Amino acid sequence: MSARATAPARRRASDLIDQILALDPGRRGIAAIARAGAAAAAAHALRGARRVLIVTGFTVANGTPETDGPPGAAVLGRALRRLGARVRYVTDRPNAPVLAAALETLGEPRPIVIYPDNGNVAPGVLAAERPTHLVAIERPGRNRAGDYLNMRGESIAAWNAPLDDLFVVPSGATTVGIGDGGNEIGMGSARARFARLGRLQARIASVVRVDHLVVAGVSNWGGYGVAAALSQLTGRDLLHSAALERRLVQACVAAGAADGVTRRREATVDGLPLETHAAVVELLRWAGRSGIIRP
Repeated sequence: MSARATAPARRRASDLIDQILALDPGRRGIAAIARAGAAAAAAHALRGARRVLIVTGFTVANGTPETDGPPGAAVLGRALRRLGARVRYVTDRPNAPVLAAALETLGEPRPIVIYPDNGNVAPGVLAAERPTHLVAIERPGRNRAGDYLNMRGESIAAWNAPLDDLFVVPSGATTVGIGDGGNEIGMGSARARFARLGRLQARIASVVRVDHLVVAGVSNWGGYGVAAALSQLTGRDLLHSAALERRLVQACVAAGAADGVTRRREATVDGLPLETHAAVVELLRWAGRSGIIRP
Protein backbone atom coordinates (compact mmCIF):
# COMPACT_ATOMS: atom_id res chain seq x y z
CA MET A 1 0.00 0.00 0.00
CA SER A 2 1.44 3.39 -1.00
CA ALA A 3 2.19 6.25 1.36
CA ARG A 4 -0.40 8.29 -0.53
CA ALA A 5 -3.06 5.74 0.39
CA THR A 6 -2.07 5.56 4.05
CA ALA A 7 -2.10 9.33 4.71
CA PRO A 8 -5.91 9.77 4.38
CA ALA A 9 -6.48 6.75 6.61
CA ARG A 10 -4.25 8.23 9.26
CA ARG A 11 -6.00 11.59 8.99
CA ARG A 12 -9.36 9.89 9.50
CA ALA A 13 -8.02 8.03 12.52
CA SER A 14 -6.63 11.31 13.92
CA ASP A 15 -10.07 12.88 13.46
CA LEU A 16 -11.61 10.02 15.46
CA ILE A 17 -9.19 10.64 18.33
CA ASP A 18 -10.03 14.35 18.27
CA GLN A 19 -13.74 13.58 18.47
CA ILE A 20 -13.29 11.22 21.43
CA LEU A 21 -11.10 13.68 23.34
CA ALA A 22 -13.63 16.47 22.68
CA LEU A 23 -16.31 14.69 24.72
CA ASP A 24 -17.13 17.17 27.49
CA PRO A 25 -19.07 15.41 30.27
CA GLY A 26 -18.09 18.09 32.79
CA ARG A 27 -19.38 20.89 30.53
CA ARG A 28 -16.12 22.81 30.85
CA GLY A 29 -16.20 24.35 27.40
CA ILE A 30 -13.66 21.96 25.92
CA ALA A 31 -14.74 22.82 22.37
CA ALA A 32 -13.69 26.44 22.89
CA ILE A 33 -10.09 25.57 23.76
CA ALA A 34 -9.42 22.27 22.00
CA ARG A 35 -7.73 22.25 18.61
CA ALA A 36 -8.04 19.62 15.87
CA GLY A 37 -4.99 17.43 15.43
CA ALA A 38 -3.53 18.28 18.85
CA ALA A 39 -2.95 14.67 19.94
CA ALA A 40 -1.38 13.83 16.59
CA ALA A 41 0.91 16.87 16.79
CA ALA A 42 2.00 15.90 20.31
CA ALA A 43 2.64 12.34 19.15
CA HIS A 44 4.79 13.59 16.25
CA ALA A 45 6.76 15.71 18.69
CA LEU A 46 7.27 12.78 21.09
CA ARG A 47 8.10 10.15 18.52
CA GLY A 48 11.81 9.54 18.76
CA ALA A 49 12.09 11.28 22.14
CA ARG A 50 15.26 10.28 23.98
CA ARG A 51 14.83 11.50 27.56
CA VAL A 52 11.33 12.32 28.82
CA LEU A 53 10.21 13.78 32.13
CA ILE A 54 6.49 13.34 32.81
CA VAL A 55 5.00 15.62 35.46
CA THR A 56 1.65 14.76 37.07
CA GLY A 57 -0.41 14.73 40.26
CA PHE A 58 -3.11 17.21 41.33
CA THR A 59 -4.06 17.59 44.99
CA VAL A 60 -7.50 19.20 44.99
CA ALA A 61 -7.71 19.68 48.78
CA ASN A 62 -5.55 18.94 51.80
CA GLY A 63 -4.74 15.23 51.76
CA THR A 64 -6.76 14.64 48.58
CA PRO A 65 -4.71 13.72 45.48
CA GLU A 66 -7.01 12.94 42.59
CA THR A 67 -7.49 9.94 40.33
CA ASP A 68 -7.04 12.00 37.15
CA GLY A 69 -3.46 12.38 35.96
CA PRO A 70 -1.34 9.45 37.22
CA PRO A 71 -3.10 6.82 35.05
CA GLY A 72 -2.66 8.96 31.94
CA ALA A 73 0.98 9.64 32.83
CA ALA A 74 1.72 5.95 33.39
CA VAL A 75 0.07 4.85 30.13
CA LEU A 76 1.81 7.49 28.02
CA GLY A 77 5.11 6.84 29.78
CA ARG A 78 4.82 3.13 29.05
CA ALA A 79 4.19 3.88 25.37
CA LEU A 80 7.25 6.13 25.16
CA ARG A 81 9.46 3.63 27.00
CA ARG A 82 8.39 0.93 24.55
CA LEU A 83 9.46 3.23 21.74
CA GLY A 84 12.94 3.54 23.21
CA ALA A 85 12.77 6.67 25.39
CA ARG A 86 14.23 6.90 28.88
CA VAL A 87 11.19 7.95 30.90
CA ARG A 88 11.20 9.39 34.40
CA TYR A 89 8.33 10.87 36.39
CA VAL A 90 8.20 13.96 38.59
CA THR A 91 5.58 14.58 41.25
CA ASP A 92 5.32 15.78 44.84
CA ARG A 93 5.09 13.73 48.01
CA PRO A 94 1.24 13.53 48.33
CA ASN A 95 0.94 12.17 44.79
CA ALA A 96 3.94 9.82 44.78
CA PRO A 97 2.07 6.76 46.17
CA VAL A 98 -0.72 7.23 43.63
CA LEU A 99 1.68 7.48 40.70
CA ALA A 100 3.68 4.50 41.97
CA ALA A 101 0.48 2.43 42.18
CA ALA A 102 -0.42 3.28 38.57
CA LEU A 103 3.04 2.31 37.32
CA GLU A 104 3.04 -0.90 39.33
CA THR A 105 -0.34 -1.87 37.87
CA LEU A 106 1.14 -1.61 34.38
CA GLY A 107 4.27 -3.52 35.41
CA GLU A 108 6.37 -0.44 34.71
CA PRO A 109 9.57 0.73 36.40
CA ARG A 110 9.03 3.45 38.98
CA PRO A 111 11.76 6.06 38.49
CA ILE A 112 9.94 8.84 40.38
CA VAL A 113 11.59 12.14 41.30
CA ILE A 114 9.95 13.75 44.35
CA TYR A 115 9.78 17.54 43.99
CA PRO A 116 10.96 19.47 45.87
CA ASP A 117 12.95 17.15 48.09
CA ASN A 118 16.27 17.94 49.75
CA GLY A 119 16.60 21.10 47.67
CA ASN A 120 15.77 19.19 44.48
CA VAL A 121 14.30 22.13 42.54
CA ALA A 122 13.85 22.92 38.85
CA PRO A 123 17.36 23.92 37.74
CA GLY A 124 18.89 20.94 39.54
CA VAL A 125 16.34 18.47 38.18
CA LEU A 126 16.76 19.76 34.63
CA ALA A 127 20.55 19.67 34.88
CA ALA A 128 20.53 16.13 36.26
CA GLU A 129 17.93 14.69 33.86
CA ARG A 130 18.72 16.68 30.68
CA PRO A 131 15.24 16.02 29.24
CA THR A 132 14.69 16.27 25.52
CA HIS A 133 10.94 16.38 26.22
CA LEU A 134 8.84 17.59 29.15
CA VAL A 135 5.23 16.37 29.49
CA ALA A 136 2.64 17.54 32.03
CA ILE A 137 -0.62 15.66 32.56
CA GLU A 138 -3.17 17.16 34.97
CA ARG A 139 -0.74 19.20 37.06
CA PRO A 140 -1.59 22.66 38.46
CA GLY A 141 -0.14 25.64 36.63
CA ARG A 142 0.14 29.10 38.17
CA ASN A 143 -2.36 31.80 37.28
CA ARG A 144 -1.65 35.47 36.56
CA ALA A 145 -1.33 36.21 40.28
CA GLY A 146 1.14 33.35 40.76
CA ASP A 147 -1.38 31.26 42.70
CA TYR A 148 -2.66 27.74 42.01
CA LEU A 149 -6.44 27.38 42.03
CA ASN A 150 -8.78 24.42 41.77
CA MET A 151 -11.95 24.41 39.66
CA ARG A 152 -13.86 25.99 42.55
CA GLY A 153 -11.49 28.95 42.60
CA GLU A 154 -9.87 27.90 45.89
CA SER A 155 -6.12 28.21 46.40
CA ILE A 156 -4.36 24.85 46.47
CA ALA A 157 -0.83 26.25 46.56
CA ALA A 158 -0.26 24.88 50.08
CA TRP A 159 -0.75 21.29 48.86
CA ASN A 160 0.89 21.36 45.42
CA ALA A 161 4.60 21.90 44.90
CA PRO A 162 5.46 24.34 42.06
CA LEU A 163 6.31 21.70 39.51
CA ASP A 164 5.44 24.15 36.76
CA ASP A 165 8.88 25.67 37.47
CA LEU A 166 10.21 22.90 35.22
CA PHE A 167 8.28 24.46 32.33
CA VAL A 168 9.21 28.03 33.21
CA VAL A 169 12.97 27.60 33.63
CA PRO A 170 14.58 27.51 30.14
CA SER A 171 15.69 23.97 29.30
CA GLY A 172 15.58 23.63 25.52
CA ALA A 173 13.21 20.67 25.90
CA THR A 174 10.12 20.23 23.73
CA THR A 175 7.10 20.70 25.99
CA VAL A 176 3.68 19.02 25.97
CA GLY A 177 0.77 19.88 28.27
CA ILE A 178 -2.40 17.85 28.77
CA GLY A 179 -5.35 19.19 30.74
CA ASP A 180 -9.11 19.52 30.99
CA GLY A 181 -9.93 22.48 33.24
CA GLY A 182 -7.79 25.43 32.16
CA ASN A 183 -5.83 25.56 35.42
CA GLU A 184 -3.15 23.05 34.42
CA ILE A 185 0.40 23.36 33.11
CA GLY A 186 0.21 24.15 29.40
CA MET A 187 -3.15 25.87 29.43
CA GLY A 188 -1.41 29.21 29.11
CA SER A 189 -1.27 28.35 25.40
CA ALA A 190 -5.07 28.67 25.29
CA ARG A 191 -5.55 31.14 28.14
CA ALA A 192 -7.27 33.86 26.12
CA ARG A 193 -9.87 31.45 24.77
CA PHE A 194 -10.45 29.86 28.17
CA ALA A 195 -10.72 33.19 29.99
CA ARG A 196 -13.56 34.22 27.69
CA LEU A 197 -15.72 31.42 29.14
CA GLY A 198 -16.39 33.38 32.33
CA ARG A 199 -15.06 35.25 35.34
CA LEU A 200 -14.09 32.12 37.28
CA GLN A 201 -12.29 30.67 34.28
CA ALA A 202 -10.34 33.89 33.82
CA ARG A 203 -9.24 33.77 37.46
CA ILE A 204 -8.13 30.14 37.58
CA ALA A 205 -6.55 30.04 34.11
CA SER A 206 -2.90 29.02 34.03
CA VAL A 207 -0.36 31.24 32.28
CA VAL A 208 2.19 28.43 31.78
CA ARG A 209 2.58 27.74 28.07
CA VAL A 210 3.83 24.67 26.18
CA ASP A 211 4.84 23.85 22.62
CA HIS A 212 2.01 21.33 22.22
CA LEU A 213 -1.27 21.51 24.14
CA VAL A 214 -3.78 18.64 24.25
CA VAL A 215 -7.19 19.40 25.77
CA ALA A 216 -9.58 16.58 26.64
CA GLY A 217 -12.81 16.05 28.56
CA VAL A 218 -10.72 14.20 31.18
CA SER A 219 -6.94 14.63 31.34
CA ASN A 220 -6.32 10.87 31.50
CA TRP A 221 -8.09 10.62 28.16
CA GLY A 222 -5.66 13.15 26.72
CA GLY A 223 -2.71 10.97 27.71
CA TYR A 224 -4.44 7.94 26.24
CA GLY A 225 -5.20 9.88 23.05
CA VAL A 226 -1.53 10.74 22.53
CA ALA A 227 -0.64 7.07 23.09
CA ALA A 228 -3.26 6.09 20.47
CA ALA A 229 -1.78 8.64 18.06
CA LEU A 230 1.67 7.16 18.67
CA SER A 231 0.18 3.78 17.78
CA GLN A 232 -0.89 5.20 14.42
CA LEU A 233 2.54 6.68 13.76
CA THR A 234 4.58 3.62 14.70
CA GLY A 235 2.32 0.74 13.71
CA ARG A 236 2.40 -0.60 17.26
CA ASP A 237 -0.49 -1.09 19.67
CA LEU A 238 0.68 1.09 22.57
CA LEU A 239 -2.55 1.68 24.46
CA HIS A 240 -3.71 -0.32 27.47
CA SER A 241 -6.97 -2.27 27.71
CA ALA A 242 -10.32 -1.52 29.34
CA ALA A 243 -9.55 -4.17 31.96
CA LEU A 244 -6.26 -2.45 32.81
CA GLU A 245 -8.05 0.89 32.99
CA ARG A 246 -10.32 -0.46 35.71
CA ARG A 247 -7.34 -1.81 37.63
CA LEU A 248 -5.41 1.47 37.22
CA VAL A 249 -8.13 3.61 38.78
CA GLN A 250 -8.80 1.09 41.53
CA ALA A 251 -5.09 0.96 42.38
CA CYS A 252 -4.90 4.75 42.58
CA VAL A 253 -7.83 4.83 45.01
CA ALA A 254 -6.24 2.09 47.14
CA ALA A 255 -3.11 4.26 47.27
CA GLY A 256 -5.07 7.23 48.64
CA ALA A 257 -6.51 9.05 45.62
CA ALA A 258 -10.02 10.46 45.41
CA ASP A 259 -12.28 11.66 42.62
CA GLY A 260 -11.33 15.29 41.96
CA VAL A 261 -14.95 16.35 41.49
CA THR A 262 -16.79 14.43 44.21
CA ARG A 263 -13.81 14.27 46.65
CA ARG A 264 -14.86 10.71 47.48
CA ARG A 265 -12.36 7.85 47.63
CA GLU A 266 -14.06 5.66 45.08
CA ALA A 267 -13.10 4.21 41.69
CA THR A 268 -14.34 7.15 39.61
CA VAL A 269 -12.57 9.96 37.78
CA ASP A 270 -13.99 13.48 37.45
CA GLY A 271 -17.38 12.29 38.63
CA LEU A 272 -17.67 9.63 35.92
CA PRO A 273 -18.07 5.92 36.64
CA LEU A 274 -15.31 3.46 35.89
CA GLU A 275 -17.16 1.92 32.94
CA THR A 276 -17.22 5.28 31.16
CA HIS A 277 -13.43 5.45 31.25
CA ALA A 278 -13.12 1.83 30.19
CA ALA A 279 -15.37 2.57 27.20
CA VAL A 280 -13.28 5.59 26.20
CA VAL A 281 -10.14 3.43 26.28
CA GLU A 282 -11.80 0.92 23.96
CA LEU A 283 -12.86 3.70 21.58
CA LEU A 284 -9.32 5.10 21.51
CA ARG A 285 -7.87 1.64 20.96
CA TRP A 286 -10.18 1.21 17.98
CA ALA A 287 -9.25 4.66 16.63
CA GLY A 288 -5.55 3.97 17.09
CA ARG A 289 -5.69 0.60 15.41
CA SER A 290 -7.67 2.02 12.51
CA GLY A 291 -4.69 4.20 11.65
CA ILE A 292 -2.18 1.36 11.64
CA ILE A 293 -1.83 0.59 7.94
CA ARG A 294 0.46 -2.24 6.91
CA PRO A 295 1.44 -3.32 3.39
